[in-house]
Amino acid sequence: MQIRLLRAGDEPAVLTLWDRCMGEQFPLDSALFEQNVLRDAHFDPEAVWVAEDNGGNLLAYAHAKVCREPLGSAGMMPEQGWIGALAFLPNEEGLQAARLLLQTALEWLKAKGRKRVNYGSDPAHFFPGVPTEQTLHQQLLREAGFTIGEHVAVDLVRELADYRVPEEVEANLQRLHEEYAIRSCTPDDVPALLRFLQQEFPGRWYYETAKRLEVEDTPRDILILTHGDEVVGFCHTFHRGSKRIGPSIYWRKLLGEAYGGLGPIGLAGSTRGKGLGLALLCKGVEYVKQQGAQRMAIDWTDLVDFYGKIGFRVWKRYHPASRRI
Repeated sequence: MQIRLLRAGDEPAVLTLWDRCMGEQFPLDSALFEQNVLRDAHFDPEAVWVAEDNGGNLLAYAHAKVCREPLGSAGMMPEQGWIGALAFLPNEEGLQAARLLLQTALEWLKAKGRKRVNYGSDPAHFFPGVPTEQTLHQQLLREAGFTIGEHVAVDLVRELADYRVPEEVEANLQRLHEEYAIRSCTPDDVPALLRFLQQEFPGRWYYETAKRLEVEDTPRDILILTHGDEVVGFCHTFHRGSKRIGPSIYWRKLLGEAYGGLGPIGLAGSTRGKGLGLALLCKGVEYVKQQGAQRMAIDWTDLVDFYGKIGFRVWKRYHPASRRI
């Protein structure tokens, strides 16, 4: 068995390995692998490894990350590191290779001066934590000294054929229409949107929005809640035409060809308690449906009851996994 850094030309074998490990639940394709690993701003070619047998067949894959640029107000997070993904053949040889890659990643993070490491939740993450159904991953992480938390984050899903904005939400918007409006973001709105995010959500949501705006031809798939000239709420939506593969559509192969997604979504503190969060959510789902989506997901949340008000149900579950170094 040999451990080495990822090389040009390894990608097809990595995708095949991933598919054998967890492709039924998390089908990875080249576009997402390149976006979240090879072209991510935090990619370090010294922190992506494979293990192979003597015949050159891949047994396991792993990558680690540390911040290479500030995550908004969270900054460089100098004590935090991440192991972003671990894929391996589901046999004893694959498990042994995965154990070695975990140790390799931990040693690399320690050499970078990291004090804490999470599995998942990294910038351009694949997973918020370790998926509930990945019992072998949880076993390997525990063996490597990780604590698997009880708290559960979830992805949600909904079929859109019967979706309509509830009448009471439309009535509330009509009642507030002289003060508030929900619409697509325009290029002229971008400065106000970024000011709002810097004030209300200056960390990762600001960072991820700025990253998306660098990629998309237009900001129209970000819905904004306005109060006069101010932006006081936002909602990311994704669909087949999105250039950025948002977390809600990572596993779009499972959603079907007419896929969509939503998130993050947030309001200014001053606007809460008026039903505007639900209204923004409902209009966001309506917008996704208008783009041709028939099934959509919402990623990384614990607000099951809130999204359940309009028919979303739990789809995937994740547990936090972390350890000190």
